[in-house]
Amino acid sequence: MSSDGSRLYVSDFKANSVAVVDVSGEKVVDTIAVDGGPYGMAVSPDGTRLHVAVPDAELLLKIELPDDVSGSHFGHAPYGVAAGPDGQRIYLALALEDQVRVTDQFAMGEFATVPDLDFPVGVAVSPDEKHLYVTQYFSDQVAVVDLERTTVVSTIPVSDGPYGVAVSGDGARVYVAHFPFDTVSVINTARGEVVDTIAVGDGPRGVAVSPDGTRLYVTNFFAGTVSVIWL
Repeated sequence: MSSDGSRLYVSDFKANSVAVVDVSGEKVVDTIAVDGGPYGMAVSPDGTRLHVAVPDAELLLKIELPDDVSGSHFGHAPYGVAAGPDGQRIYLALALEDQVRVTDQFAMGEFATVPDLDFPVGVAVSPDEKHLYVTQYFSDQVAVVDLERTTVVSTIPVSDGPYGVAVSGDGARVYVAHFPFDTVSVINTARGEVVDTIAVGDGPRGVAVSPDGTRLYVTNFFAGTVSVIWL
């Protein structure tokens, strides 16, 4: 989601592009060509750029909106991406290396590493940047990382195939897409447990929550659609 909630950015892996969706009209209004098959994305807090993971090409792309694309050959295969609240830190899920790397927008700095994860594919940062939520695909868990210590402090059991993840603006809820199991789990962060399950389309992967917390957007990989859920 854009910082003002007016645009939804969707990575189109098979088309090597990013679709720009006008939220009010619920239609694609632009596409941005990228190379290599984009996966996870994050919008900078000021809404001026996108950070795009391209695992097959081992790239972290930076798109200065609307369409100025540049890339850093990262030398690793990032899947999920999250941006810190001040835009200075980028969190990358390195599924094939079972770790999360904390770097800058150019993938040049190595600020910290969170090791010993189980195929992490999705990452989301709490609004206060105290915690990172990481989906562990093969262990059916969400790891909660204390970012001050860069260590896993707890794990939350979820159903099969946790993939994309997003945090609500108030930090009270975490939403987890389950690929290819057609559901989204809702986690109460204070209780550290799943409190609801939402049915969505075929093959959910990406998930985003609107800035005002009223809507959830879920990309359905096999259906080629985005589910919109009123919360």
